[in-house]
This record gives sequence, C-alpha cells and structure tokens, in this order.
Amino acid sequence: MAKAEILGFWVKRNWFVPVLGLLLAIELAFTRSIDWSSPRGPEGAVLFDLCLFIPFLHFLCYRRKLALRPLLIRTFALAFLGIWVASKLVPPEAQSILVELGWARIAGLAVLALIELWLLALALKLVFGGRATAGEISERTGAPQWMARLMLLEARFWKWLWRLIRGA
Repeated sequence: MAKAEILGFWVKRNWFVPVLGLLLAIELAFTRSIDWSSPRGPEGAVLFDLCLFIPFLHFLCYRRKLALRPLLIRTFALAFLGIWVASKLVPPEAQSILVELGWARIAGLAVLALIELWLLALALKLVFGGRATAGEISERTGAPQWMARLMLLEARFWKWLWRLIRGA
C-alpha cells in the first residue's frame, strides 16, 4: 500500500485532526482581527467554538471508533482544554465570561486528574496482574493497542529486573 493511500485512509478515519488544525487557525485569525471593545460577543463566540463545537466534532468523528467511556472522557477533556485555550486567545482586558468560568477550569482539571489516576491504577493492576492481554488493557482503559503492548513490555521488564535483584 502506498504512503498516500495510508495517509488517505488515516485522514478518512481521523478527519477530526486536520479539521481541528484548520479550526484553530481560523480561531487564531479571528481573535487577532476582532475588535474586543464590544461586550461579550467575541468572547462568547470563541468559547462556543472551543468548548462546544470542537468537542462535538470530536464526538462525531470517534463515536463509532471508541468505547463510550474513553470517548466521553476525551470529549470532556477537550471542552476544558477549550477554556484554557480561550483564556490564551482572548485578551485579558476582554475576558468577562472566562473570569466567571475560572472555577470550571479548576473543577474540570480536578475531575480529569482523578479519572487519570483511576485509569493509571486500573492499567497497573491489569499489567502487573500477569494475565491481561493488550486487547483487554486497551478495552478496559481506553489506551490504544500499541500503548497497551508497550505497557505489557515495560511490566515484563520491571518484573525481570525485580527477579534479578532478588536473585530468584
């Protein structure tokens, strides 16, 4: 299979990635060219695009490719990442909605950190349990297959090193 065909297949399957790049470029151009003196209009548009529209497109792209839990976690993370990106794009003197959403960014980061810790604990339990396959790890944690294989490989290494140190 030619590289162009592989790239075309990848883009067809992951159309969200190039669309995201285009949308972020448009958003950057919009924020650089807008008059920020009007109250809340441009800031609301930026927040809508970054916190609702982009996560919605992500959900549409991957709804049939990912299990529901990883899909919702990634979409949720994108929405809160949108708040952060908006705080970088909107000039500080024009931020009124973003100031009010400061708590949401902190709460979202806390929830995402807890989810990540839970996924880490689950992955470590599966990997070091000795019976899990890469497919099972991928399915239960939402990690890609290649990452699950690397996790298993790393676990084998650490088990081997531990046995070497103990002299068993």
